[in-house]
Amino acid sequence: MLNRNRHVNKNQQKELRGKSAPPYLDSRICLGKYKVFQIDKMIAGGGFGQIYRATNLDNNEEVAVKVEKSVGNDAQRIILESKVLEEMLGVPHFPRMFYVGPYKGFNFIVMQMLGLNLGDIRKALPTRKISIHSAVRLGIQIVEGLELLHSKGWIHRDLKPTNCCVGLDDKRKQVFIVDFGMSRRFKNDDGSHRDARFYCGFRGTTRYCSYKMHDRREQGPVDDLWCLYYSLAELIEGQLPWRDVESLEELAQIKKVCKHEMIFPSMPTKFASFDRNLRRLKQTSTPDYQKFQTILASCVKFVDTNAEFEWDS
Repeated sequence: MLNRNRHVNKNQQKELRGKSAPPYLDSRICLGKYKVFQIDKMIAGGGFGQIYRATNLDNNEEVAVKVEKSVGNDAQRIILESKVLEEMLGVPHFPRMFYVGPYKGFNFIVMQMLGLNLGDIRKALPTRKISIHSAVRLGIQIVEGLELLHSKGWIHRDLKPTNCCVGLDDKRKQVFIVDFGMSRRFKNDDGSHRDARFYCGFRGTTRYCSYKMHDRREQGPVDDLWCLYYSLAELIEGQLPWRDVESLEELAQIKKVCKHEMIFPSMPTKFASFDRNLRRLKQTSTPDYQKFQTILASCVKFVDTNAEFEWDS
């Protein structure tokens, strides 16, 4: 009887996180050294934290505040994210960071407010698919963003549709890469690659990660591009061939042998060179980013960067 009660209590005490948890912050409170960031309400939540809409009282600008608990196994995620955003300050395809600090058992980052993420955009469309032209435009921008991130010595390690957002207003045609809580430096200060570890704990999302990551190998820039490749497949086709596969061993094997045409049945055959070029790259390789952008551009007659996306038109 005693053991059974302990089991029930353990289940009852299971910690709620992200959007499932009660709000971490009350509305109307002000954050920051000079208390200028006033919280409005929670607008999103993920597996680790919550995101709030807030106002910078100094200039009345709308901002986003990302909040995570400052204790526990994931406490350093937001600190890591702030380091990446600080290095990417003013760089295209990365949100501006305005402030980072602690508040009553939480860590928070105040950053540029962005629009919807690509995963939510896809699901909201009638076909639950993004057009090839739009996906090509987005992919070219994301490759550019990854090149800039990698040039600073960082890899993302969890690139996926929900971690790519469009901007607002005059930035609505731009895509921004977000969520750097799993990022890692892959370069030393002298620009050389850090020594590969013998065994690496899994970092990322199994649906989008490279097949090499299933073997717990060290990640490099090429793995971020694999994540982009699979993300584009989901955006264009509406789903990935392994969507319902639960076994990690089976998932890894499918990724190793799955032909390009099975992943991208709607794309021109010339896009298969994206896959072939990825498979040639090693963990320490520096990708030819322009080549991947050229492959994407070759899949449409003309890349019209001024056109409205279908979700805005």
